Amino acid sequence: MTKKLNVDAITNELAESAFFRRPQREQPVIDNSTPLPEKPIIQENQPHQDITERVNARTPVRPNGKRIITRNSFEIYEDQMDSLRKRSLQEKMDGKIGSMSQMVRDAIDAFLKEKPSKK
Repeated sequence: MTKKLNVDAITNELAESAFFRRPQREQPVIDNSTPLPEKPIIQENQPHQDITERVNARTPVRPNGKRIITRNSFEIYEDQMDSLRKRSLQEKMDGKIGSMSQMVRDAIDAFLKEKPSKK
């Protein structure tokens, strides 16, 4: 003998739950007393304002002067990673940030300044 579930009772019970309640849609109020203009009204004597428009292409210079950080994968030796972890831990114990990423970025900057590319 199989037991039949009362689906309607369960549905009604779940409908009252906050987790299964469906949001009620409010009907928009339409005010037909004021007709909308067909074309937007443009005032010609508006002061010139620089509107910053988002460009699709990347720009090499950020407006605030900050550099963009990107995530990359590079292979390094295990001993280099161990040394980097130890330096990071030591900096953290000294109360500093100890960011390994910042250490690598600084090392790359120093390397690029030391050996500029030949054009």
